[in-house]
Parts: sequence; structure tokens; C-alpha cells
Amino acid sequence: MMTKTEDRDAVRRQLLSLAALTREELTEKWKDLFGRNPPNYGTLFMRKRLAWRIQELFYGGIPEPLQRVFSSSGDPLQTKPGHSMRPGTILVRLWHGVRHEVTIRQNGFEYQGQLYRSLSAVAKKITGSHWNGRRFFQLKEE
Repeated sequence: MMTKTEDRDAVRRQLLSLAALTREELTEKWKDLFGRNPPNYGTLFMRKRLAWRIQELFYGGIPEPLQRVFSSSGDPLQTKPGHSMRPGTILVRLWHGVRHEVTIRQNGFEYQGQLYRSLSAVAKKITGSHWNGRRFFQLKEE
């Protein structure tokens, strides 16, 4: 029987070995650990997710009470307890001399009559480049 230290060393070796695996080897490892083909993402994503899965299997996953909290949080705009953007709130941002208004809705963000899933998507629509939505609309970081 392995000691705790030996167990941790075994997990650590598995995690370190992920860096040397090819995409094909990562795909096989994914199939072993998840029982299905991986999504069509890059190798960096696969390595990170496989590292999570190895640790999850060894140390245990998220405890059931905490899973219930996550699954029942309800409001997708609620980022921290007590901190949320309320539906109906209007965000205004001047960008290159043009005034842009976004209305917070229960299920997303409305800009020019179209609903977006994130503020970042709205910021990209306005600027044409990737932005952190909260930063673009100059909201306080929570």
C-alpha cells in the first residue's frame, strides 16, 4: 500500500508528464479519464482539463453541498454573493465620440436591439477587438 507522500508523488508525476504528451496521446488520455473523445480545443486546454481531472479523481471532486450551491445560484449575472448587475440597469460608454448604451436584461445584455451573452461580446461589437467587458464599461472589479 502506498503512503500519502507516495500517492501525491504519483499524482505529481502524472501532472508533469502531461507537458510531454502529443495531441494524439492527450486524446487517448482524455478517452481514458473521461470515457469519450475530447472537444475540439487546443492542447493547452486539454492539458489543463486533464490535470484537473487527475486531481479530481485522486483528491475528490467538489463536495455535493457546494455543487448544489453552484447549480442553484440562479442569476447568471451574479458574480459574487451580494454583488450583481440588476436587470434594467443601463450602462453608458463613450467610445470615439459615440455614446453606446447597454441595458442589463435577465438573460443577457441588450445592445442596439440585440441580446448578447456577455459584456465582453458587446465590447467586441463596439470596438472590433477583444476587451474585458467590465473593464470596457469601466465597472469596478469585484
